[in-house]
Amino acid sequence: MNETLIVTLFVIFAIIYFSILGGVIYLSYRYIKYINDLDKTGCKCSEDTKRDMVKNFSYLILIGWLLFIVILLVSPPKQLINIYTSKIYTIIQFLIIGGYGAVLFLYSKKLIDESCACSDSWVREAMQYQSYVYILLSVISLMVFIVKLLIGKDDTKDLLKIIKVLANNKSKSK
Repeated sequence: MNETLIVTLFVIFAIIYFSILGGVIYLSYRYIKYINDLDKTGCKCSEDTKRDMVKNFSYLILIGWLLFIVILLVSPPKQLINIYTSKIYTIIQFLIIGGYGAVLFLYSKKLIDESCACSDSWVREAMQYQSYVYILLSVISLMVFIVKLLIGKDDTKDLLKIIKVLANNKSKSK
């Protein structure tokens, strides 16, 4: 019975997880299509650098999730756990999700505040609500990172190595 319960919970979790994942992938695709449609129709009030940022972030999210699925299918579970529990992964996740959420919020707010009639669509509304979720997730990622720093293993050496390499590259480029 205990094993049956575990399998049932796993199946329920997998269904919920892949439903959410499918929704995120679908919305990223819709944002790209929506922005391309705004561009084709010549919607002047939607023109902004944030529009291109939303489009580029949406491509990044699509490619990232598709790579995640491939890695999930190919990699050994123990290696995946090491990757997804690392502090570096948490920082990258925080930056991407937080950046995407902020750009979605700022762009959809701009369209709504300017009463841009040619951009009126359910996609614009979805963009705004999804930005709230992404900003919340980025705050959670930041809190997880802080907790990992305070009580986690000493993986800060990896973070310091990355900062040192970036600083060396910056000084070499000058």
